[in-house]
Amino acid sequence: MTIYEWHDPAYDATLLSEGELELRLKVPKPSGRVSLLFWNKYRTEQYGIQRKTMIKWAESEQYGYYRIVLTGVESRIRYLQYTFEIEREGDKAWVNAEGLKSELAAKGSFSFSYAGDRDAVHAPEWIYDRVWYQIFPERFYNGDPSNDPQGAEAWGGAPTRDNYMGGDLQGILQKLDYLSDLGINAIYLNPIFAASSNHKYDTVNYLEVDPQFGTKEDLRKLVEACHRRDIKIVLDLVINHCGYYHPFFQDVVQNGEQSRYKDWFYIHEYPIALSDEQYDSVGYYRWMPKLRTSNPQVREYVYEIVSFWQKETGIDGWRIDVADEVEFSFLRELNAKVKELDPNAFIIAEIWTDAKRLLLHGGVNTAMNYELRTLLLDLATDSTLTLDAFHDRLIGFLHRYSMKELHQMFNLLGSHDTERILTRLGEDHNQLALLVAFQFALPGNPVVYYGDEVGMTGENDPGCRGCMPWEEQAAANDLTDLFKKWIQRKKADPVLQQGDVYLENGGDGMYIVKRVQDSKVWSLVVNLSGKSREVGELLRMSGLQGRTVTDPWSGAGVPATDRLESGRCLIVQNYSEGAPI
Repeated sequence: MTIYEWHDPAYDATLLSEGELELRLKVPKPSGRVSLLFWNKYRTEQYGIQRKTMIKWAESEQYGYYRIVLTGVESRIRYLQYTFEIEREGDKAWVNAEGLKSELAAKGSFSFSYAGDRDAVHAPEWIYDRVWYQIFPERFYNGDPSNDPQGAEAWGGAPTRDNYMGGDLQGILQKLDYLSDLGINAIYLNPIFAASSNHKYDTVNYLEVDPQFGTKEDLRKLVEACHRRDIKIVLDLVINHCGYYHPFFQDVVQNGEQSRYKDWFYIHEYPIALSDEQYDSVGYYRWMPKLRTSNPQVREYVYEIVSFWQKETGIDGWRIDVADEVEFSFLRELNAKVKELDPNAFIIAEIWTDAKRLLLHGGVNTAMNYELRTLLLDLATDSTLTLDAFHDRLIGFLHRYSMKELHQMFNLLGSHDTERILTRLGEDHNQLALLVAFQFALPGNPVVYYGDEVGMTGENDPGCRGCMPWEEQAAANDLTDLFKKWIQRKKADPVLQQGDVYLENGGDGMYIVKRVQDSKVWSLVVNLSGKSREVGELLRMSGLQGRTVTDPWSGAGVPATDRLESGRCLIVQNYSEGAPI
């Protein structure tokens, strides 16, 4: 095991504030007791070598996982040196930047030189209690038929990649009562700027709302109405690429190398026409040519876009489309511009894999958590995935991030780019209830893709982009009630908002997610044994007997004599006897 498997300072040391640093360590079992030894490089005599015990928050078959929040001896962390001390089976060892040592030595210690003003994890003051709702505007609600595009079809028809149904900003405004009743307090809108398609990811004018959605004034009214309800609103920012018919790209098509915009794109040969090869495009999709953000003129253009909309409407942030394809250096510069306009603005990255590298570059605040979605779906649908393997993968995922980063992750089960979650689960409501329980129990901000709360189904694009079934929605719906209860829990309980996470693979098919804050412990107990289990037995196995036990779906209390079917879960609260692990 190399030193970077124990502790990689690039990934496992996260600045939380000027005076706080979270450190994480992975230790081969038997992992024992782990302490952090730390000192100031230049003032060791003044402050001495200090010691803090690290918290073990999870164990796999091979490793123990530890974390600690270190508060500096001064108001700002600077010239920090640190080493880990491991006590196990009567022996001591030390881990520093040179490896595993049998003696403690200052030489080779890890270091953290200075807590820069803008280097800490950014978390706006409003983020922790948020539950997001993602809206694909063209299919949510038609509030103003007068702006319907020519040839718009009747609401509720089969979605295609080219047809229109008339959804607009007025429609969203008119359904805010519905969203408030559901409990939603943050909205992410798919693109609304002028474009050629129904999805609007092929922008032709970044400074205008697409006429089929309404006007700038409609957007301003929507944002103001949301803010009156304490609902935050974030817009999709598509600046990795524009649309083929964007006037700047069309200037290159028409004027070739003489175009003033030829260096705004990645052009390989002239003259150009609609092509997969003559210019770079997102996913080799010819309709969306890639913008060259290394060009200062392009950067200034993007700054103009974000400045215009933030000043005009007061939106609360941006979701960056295909953020992992945009220059990371540019994202960092863009982040600074956005925060100059509003220090509490929030930037969400689209990325389908490990998001840590994006966060490390400081260009975004969080990411669409497709990585967690994949893991949860594998648990629900992959019959070859053992509970041990799921546990190892979940620990590995959580270990990469600080708790502050995890608390604001954009935790989704479905989106406009995936099949509907209920479709993926074979329309099994119980399986969906289990995944929703994990989604809300794990750290982060849960996300509801419009219509999932009423049981919408559909395969991937275009099937996942159907019209919200408002008439059917009026009928009683068990899933709507399920989502409402989880949303209420998230918004009401600080332990679900900012509590630390602990994982336990309890054996015999029992799994536990614990959230801990001060003396309060909130636990999700899941039966994955493949058989019915007595509730009292499960509680005794996990040391949770005698506590308040709730069915997460009904919200009713559960007697110890009841049985919990496989694939179902319970909430256990008010248990506070010391550290969970």
